[in-house]
Amino acid sequence: MDPLASSDAARESPVVTDQGSSAVWSPVLTLLWTGLIAIVFVVVQIVAAVAYTVATVLELSHAKVEAALAGLKFDGIFLSLCTFATLLICTPLVVGIMKLKRGSKLKDYLGLIVPRPGQLWRWSLVTIAYCVITPAILSLLHQSKAWEFMLKVYSSANPRWLIWLALVICAPVFEEIAFRGFLFKGLAASRLRWYGATVVTSVLWAVIHLQYDWYEISGIFVLGLVLGTARAMTNSILLTIWLHCLVNALATAEMALAFRQMQVNN
Repeated sequence: MDPLASSDAARESPVVTDQGSSAVWSPVLTLLWTGLIAIVFVVVQIVAAVAYTVATVLELSHAKVEAALAGLKFDGIFLSLCTFATLLICTPLVVGIMKLKRGSKLKDYLGLIVPRPGQLWRWSLVTIAYCVITPAILSLLHQSKAWEFMLKVYSSANPRWLIWLALVICAPVFEEIAFRGFLFKGLAASRLRWYGATVVTSVLWAVIHLQYDWYEISGIFVLGLVLGTARAMTNSILLTIWLHCLVNALATAEMALAFRQMQVNN
């Protein structure tokens, strides 16, 4: 039960294990469909990388193409375009897979439920606390290189609104639909129940962020636990999308301030 709830504690007990009026894919088929989604995701990234390199490299020599491909991980415009492509291609795929299940209802499957005001502010406070506490702990444990990576990405994004749109809106929407929506619902219907589904989706979500080291990935895993618990307690993916957007907005704003300060110092 949500430890932050008081008068409406009973109403915020986990509800996702109840199938309600929507049929869902079995856990095994959910994982198989997730594998297909992952393959399509990788293909989208590869096609985007090749297309972007061809469009931006004037002389297609082996050395220049190789150098361009190596620099893509720091290219804010490319990463933004990849995020847009993923949202436009993979999100309809996930939704289509859910609709393929006979008897499924998208609203119930995904949890397209508007959270109550109390749920909204309580979970927002929990998420803000995560944004304050987790980076502080990680900074004590090791010297993070994630900040240097994100500054390179942010500085290379021109116009800046591209990276804001990609990080704050597009990435959270797709990732929540895929992980806390489709995958979570299918696993929660199994013996794993909501708490096992929360752990599994958090692990899988964390390991796709391979641009970071294992300290940052562990922090993302903890955030996954927060988002998964919020999903289970409220049955609302709209809430987790908001919380994910909030985290990314705070991180991007901090990055923007650091970049501006770096420009002033130089």
